Amino acid sequence: MRRHAKSLVLCVHAHQPVGNFDHVFREAYEKAYKPFFDVVERHPSIPVVCHFSGSLIDWLEKNRPEFLHFIARLETRGQLEVLGGAYYEPIYGVIPERDLLGQIAMMRAKVRALFGTAPKGAWLTERVWDPGLVKPLRRAGVEYTVLDDMHFSKAHVAKPVTGYYQSRDGRETLDLFASTRELRYLMPFRAPEEVIAFIRSVKSKPEDVIVFADDIEKFGMWPGTYHWVYEEGWLEKFLTLLENDPSINVQTFSRARSHSKPRRTVRIPHASYSEMMDWSGGSFGNFFKKYSESRYMRDRMWNVSDTLDKIVAQNGRAEKFARAKEALYRAQCNCTYWHGVFGGLYLHHLRSALFGNLIEAERFIAETKKGSAEGPFRAHKLQSGERWSVRRSDIVGFFNPAYGGALEELDYLPKSLNLMCNLQRHKEFYHDIVLKKSMLFSGATGASSIYAMLGQKDPDLEKYLYYDSARRLSFMDRVFAKEAGREEFSRSRYAEAGDFYSGAYRASLKGDTLRLDRRGTVTLDGRKHPLRITKTAEAVDGGLRVRYCLKNEGRKPLKFTFGTEFNFSIGASDAAKALEERAVREWTFHDSWHGINMHIATSRESSLMTAPVETISESEGGLQRTYQGLAALFQATVSLTGGESTEHHVELSIRP
Repeated sequence: MRRHAKSLVLCVHAHQPVGNFDHVFREAYEKAYKPFFDVVERHPSIPVVCHFSGSLIDWLEKNRPEFLHFIARLETRGQLEVLGGAYYEPIYGVIPERDLLGQIAMMRAKVRALFGTAPKGAWLTERVWDPGLVKPLRRAGVEYTVLDDMHFSKAHVAKPVTGYYQSRDGRETLDLFASTRELRYLMPFRAPEEVIAFIRSVKSKPEDVIVFADDIEKFGMWPGTYHWVYEEGWLEKFLTLLENDPSINVQTFSRARSHSKPRRTVRIPHASYSEMMDWSGGSFGNFFKKYSESRYMRDRMWNVSDTLDKIVAQNGRAEKFARAKEALYRAQCNCTYWHGVFGGLYLHHLRSALFGNLIEAERFIAETKKGSAEGPFRAHKLQSGERWSVRRSDIVGFFNPAYGGALEELDYLPKSLNLMCNLQRHKEFYHDIVLKKSMLFSGATGASSIYAMLGQKDPDLEKYLYYDSARRLSFMDRVFAKEAGREEFSRSRYAEAGDFYSGAYRASLKGDTLRLDRRGTVTLDGRKHPLRITKTAEAVDGGLRVRYCLKNEGRKPLKFTFGTEFNFSIGASDAAKALEERAVREWTFHDSWHGINMHIATSRESSLMTAPVETISESEGGLQRTYQGLAALFQATVSLTGGESTEHHVELSIRP
């Protein structure tokens, strides 16, 4: 160790989400993971700290095992320190504590098996910190983790944040390092000499440490960086400069801890890196408030975890449920639960993978309960409200009484698919970029935001900025004064005359059927009229049947249009074009993504409209249209005299 030199830790984090495309894993490996460590190997005097998520390790073990052997050799010669963490990259404070402990133990065992040493430190997913994490992390054997310097500003620690600190909860203490924001923005986007000059300029004591900790994907995977970092030799030059600079001593977290003591104890409130704080509105929990889909996925995940925990406690043989637990852990991967600038919640394949793993976990659980006498319907107490599930051979459906008595999820068990893995179209901050670009293209001026510089992969995006006033569920009860038009339906701009589609229904179980009932109103010619809708759901072979009863509870006659809306997450190749048909009694929707069909049959003739649901979201390549699923509306005119009622039924079935 060089005396009186500044100490620097270089820490990189490698992760790909559960459910990401195989070609993305391959591209990340070829453009970032392998070339980065190939360069590192050529500079044996420069130690690096690294973390690999469990989902990436799983892929590497299957597809590139030689790379893991290579990493093990670097670790053996003392050039690498490998961090642990929760295996499938959950947000630590979002999942049950028992699962956090289990995932950290799973990662520790994997790191020990691959590299021979159990990790003492843990990578904190998305650097989302909560002060209540000290005790569970210490219980899990974690001695230190890495935050951002912004975290410490909330604890009134002045910049630059060098050295390391401790957080305390009772008798437990956890060491905390701080990644320097300026380094995250400099590396690898500015010249190596400029980065070195910044490190030299940081005011620090010899015993302190300056930390760079960020995603390795920015070294080659981000647009344009492969050429800059490897073909033009940025990383090679940077490490060479570090080797030859006597004023900078590169070390690992463990070495830093062995050579110095914590500066002091701090209490850091809930925080993450600055961009995440902006995207979330100051707290990660706000994602669950803004996105009902995210809230529902979290609640389903907790419900599966609670169910599994109870069964393990009763059974006493945890190893019997190992497959269910691993599937649950995969469903806790953070990437699908939130949305910033890129992807996340808006990526259908990630949402589908999350539900697929929850379904897998429930299937493994169900195998242990074969022969138990349960009816088709079952109540689930979720944090966001009660749900009723219905199970029949190959399908499981989840009804939400509090939200229109609608079908929120439909699982096809043979393929572990949620066929209603849908997403409501929300307004995002970067949509203003689309509108400003449209103004710029038309000759207007005044776009001053830096986001106006972002690219657009698709043209004329402003024509597709539609927002939904309601969630995209199925068996949604729509009431219109007159039949909705295709353009209105596509843009979600129709006038709703009833208060049923998102209103609360009273749920009750009648034998093997679920009764959902609401006394609401329909507004016609400016006047409200009482209308009662009762729908009775039952499981049938291959699907569900819902029997409707519409009753005019007033004295005056009513004439309106009643519609049943469905939303399917099915393949774009068949659903990309809208259609409009008259006098329909049945229709089949083909899912080209998964090779199955959804068949709807109704007892009365109806008009049918369909429309693709697309969102405008950001990717590394720019703003683009992203297909999410297909909306379908069956509607027909209803005339009721005072006190009169009418009945019909709609059946939805899944056909391979």
